[in-house]
Amino acid sequence: MTMKKFISIFAITLLFAAAGCNSVPEIPTDLSYTQLIQMGQDSIEFANYKAAEAYYQTAIQRYGLNINSYIESTYELGHLYLTCKKYDKAVAKFTELQMIYEDSEAGSLPASFKKLTAINMERIPEKYRSAVAPETEE
Repeated sequence: MTMKKFISIFAITLLFAAAGCNSVPEIPTDLSYTQLIQMGQDSIEFANYKAAEAYYQTAIQRYGLNINSYIESTYELGHLYLTCKKYDKAVAKFTELQMIYEDSEAGSLPASFKKLTAINMERIPEKYRSAVAPETEE
């Protein structure tokens, strides 16, 4: 994708955001993973949370087979839910990430999202975090 085309898509996204905070633009099929994440982040800046959610979910659908892409997209989605105070959804995403990290070999995954996940979990009110019961081994 050329820079000119990317700027055009970005401008269209901004117009959608300005027209209505809850609009979800049609997501072009040729957007890269990085572009989807960036467009999600840009949507958050314009309080277009539905569009941001759509971009992050699309990133997971299109690029989620790559574990690093899956982790970043899932983190961004959890962070979005935290921003919107959808604590149950945020806890679910962050818990999923914590489980992925627990089941992985040390150093095989990006450490930054492990730390950011822990920080964001602490920002969620206790009553939502305690609703997730840890699995017990018998």
